[in-house]
Amino acid sequence: MGEESFKGTGGALRLLELLTADAPAWRYEELVQRAGAAGAESVEDLERAKHLALQIADRVSRGRRREAELTGLIDVVRELTRSPQLEAALAQIVRRTRMLMHSDLAGIALLDEPGGDAVLSAVDGAVTTRLLGLRVPAARGLGGAVTRHQGPFWAADYDTEDGIAHDPVVDRTVRAEGLRAVLAVPLRADSEQLGFLYVADRSAHEFPPDDVALLQALADIAAVAVTSGRPPARPDGREGAPRPDGQAVEPGAPGPARIQQRLLQLVLNGAELGEVLDHGVRELGGALDVYDRHGDVLRASGQVRRPHEAELERAYLDVHASGLPVKLADGTWMATLTARSDPGWLLYRPAGTEGAGTPELLLAVANVVSMVLELRRSDRADHQWRDDLLEDLIGIDHPAEVAVARARRLQVRLDRPHIVVIARPDAPVAEQATDRATAWVQRRGGLKASREDYVVLLLPGDDPAAMAHEVSARLGMALEVPVTVGAAGPADGPESIQRFYQEAMRCMETLVAMGGEGRAACARDLGFLGLLFAEDYDVTEFVNKIIGPVVEYDAQRFTGLVETLEAYFQAACSPTRAAELLYVHPNTVSRRLERIGQLLGRDWQEPDHALELQLALRLHRTRYASQRPGTDHSASQEG
Repeated sequence: MGEESFKGTGGALRLLELLTADAPAWRYEELVQRAGAAGAESVEDLERAKHLALQIADRVSRGRRREAELTGLIDVVRELTRSPQLEAALAQIVRRTRMLMHSDLAGIALLDEPGGDAVLSAVDGAVTTRLLGLRVPAARGLGGAVTRHQGPFWAADYDTEDGIAHDPVVDRTVRAEGLRAVLAVPLRADSEQLGFLYVADRSAHEFPPDDVALLQALADIAAVAVTSGRPPARPDGREGAPRPDGQAVEPGAPGPARIQQRLLQLVLNGAELGEVLDHGVRELGGALDVYDRHGDVLRASGQVRRPHEAELERAYLDVHASGLPVKLADGTWMATLTARSDPGWLLYRPAGTEGAGTPELLLAVANVVSMVLELRRSDRADHQWRDDLLEDLIGIDHPAEVAVARARRLQVRLDRPHIVVIARPDAPVAEQATDRATAWVQRRGGLKASREDYVVLLLPGDDPAAMAHEVSARLGMALEVPVTVGAAGPADGPESIQRFYQEAMRCMETLVAMGGEGRAACARDLGFLGLLFAEDYDVTEFVNKIIGPVVEYDAQRFTGLVETLEAYFQAACSPTRAAELLYVHPNTVSRRLERIGQLLGRDWQEPDHALELQLALRLHRTRYASQRPGTDHSASQEG
């Protein structure tokens, strides 16, 4: 490279090219050395530009690392929502912890009682079977060091660390695993010590502060999982009902870890952004506003006066440079959000005099708000994949095994029975209400596909009638309008879903045509109408439902109620004419009709019910004739 290349802005442009290419630090130094060797006059300026470029590269790298860490934390929270059992939740946490920390091993030890021994309850990355279930005495090992220091503790080499009270059993286990560098942080719920979260490597090294902070964030999530997976203790020591959200457990100002744990608990329980923000305001006092990257308010809790745009711009740059909340001239605080989908900011207006820990408290709230935004982005993407799957199943034009493979990736078991549901709201609904309905379908483990004026659902279950009524009630409550629902099934594989989709659609359309808006039904509920469009309607079930008591009465007492009922309808509902057709006295017909009324109910002569009775009688006669060819049906003269 000649001297000419470094004249003017040539050197600075080359530094920018290195910055854009994510070049390593030695490439920057090499560039400055080559400029000096070439006799460039601007070497001092180039040296200063190099330092600035390296600072920018370091900030970008830290930002990317923080984003990756947040994404990992989001994955932990998402997996916890799908792991209702404590054992499964802890297994997910240690697996994710090992991945995020790039460690050889991760583990969680829980105290068997306050101040008691710690027991390794979940481990990932172990090469022996000695660790899981290992009991560590209260004052010994890395956990004992964490307890004494009241915070994180690490050792570059476990064997030679004097700050650890070594235990022979623990030491033998650590040596068997070949562990050297170890780091532990406490699991706390409010003021209660629950246990410890560990990571370890099989080579000696130091742990930077960023690693300690990340592990503590994971420990906070683990503490939420532990407290969620066990019954809460009452003040008298007995197990009792959980505390209401936001209720203080002890006097004094809340700390960042406690606030973050409580907000994480809300997230794990399915809380939306507004609920998290409202709870944050109750914890901090004052008001909070969340802005997107364009400066628009996403959600507000209380009233925060928006500062001048120039001051906002300066504060935004300062916050991004330091990564810490910044206080504005009017006393408002700004903290940035790190959600990839919406890297906006949060404004906080304290109520009265703020405490000394306000930046840390606000940062804890901002971290959880970022998680909620990222979860919302991830959920929308996940919902779209699930919606696309149902679209394909409704109009399936590819091999069934392809649908099964896609469903398996989305944790949808198509080999289990499912009900196809068509739900039609009877009025326009708000977007927020639609989100609530979608959340219910997701929690129910189902799939959803939207149309212009109705939605298609595929929900686990084997009773279409019960499912239709459940969907009508649940969605009606979520959407705040009546919902007309048709259901069909159960589908026992991807091939039958399209067929039941068409049947459920006909059920819904029949209800609307009959003026049954807001009602729910499957083919069985629609009586004889169900026979007109059901793919595999059970005729025997229909007959038994409509005239079963009469048929059973005849079989048990050798009477002729079925024959009398047929003659009655054949005679245009005239008892006298029916008696002539049966060659019996009119009083006999009257007594039989009274008995029929007792068996079928008082409304059996109503038009709709009478129509179903006539259809059932014809089906019964056809079925009986095919089963008993050449035999006569005799009956006694009295009913």
